[in-house]
Amino acid sequence: MFRIVCAKGVENVEWKSGFDKERELIFAIQRDLDVVTAILLLTGQITIIGVFVTPGAFRVSVGGPITGTSRIEGKDGNVGINIIIDMIDVFLAALLLDNQINVSGAFISSGRFTINVSGPIFGVPKTEPALSELNQSSQFFHRTVSKHFYVNPDLVEKFTKD
Repeated sequence: MFRIVCAKGVENVEWKSGFDKERELIFAIQRDLDVVTAILLLTGQITIIGVFVTPGAFRVSVGGPITGTSRIEGKDGNVGINIIIDMIDVFLAALLLDNQINVSGAFISSGRFTINVSGPIFGVPKTEPALSELNQSSQFFHRTVSKHFYVNPDLVEKFTKD
C-alpha cells in the first residue's frame, strides 16, 4: 500500500499486481454470470430442469427456450406444481444474488446448453479462478499455434495492446 497526496488530502491506495488484477477481473466476470443467471431465473426465461447428485453434493441445472431446452412445467399444466417450480427458481435466484451459490459451468450439447449452479451450501466448493492453469493452457496454445501456423507478430501486437 502506498499513499497519494491530492487536493482532498492523503489517500491510501493499494497497489495490485497483474495477477491480482486478472484474478479480480475473473471474479467480476463470474459475479456477472451469477447476476445474469438470477435475472433470467426471475424473469422466467430459464428454470430448473434437473439436479445432478454426486456423493456429498449436488448441482442444479437450469435452462429454457433461450438455451435451446424446454421450460419444465407441471404435468397437464398443474398450477400447484408450476408454482413450486417458480418458487424454486426464485430461491435459486436469491442464492445467486446473495453469492451463496454460483454458476459452476455449462453442459453443452447439439443445439442446446444448460447452466449449472452450485456452491458450498450444496456441498460443492466455491469456484476459484485458476490462473496458473490458464497460463499453462495459454502457453500450450501459443506453442501449438506457432508450430503449425504463421501468425503475423504485428497483428498480435496490435490486438493485444492494453
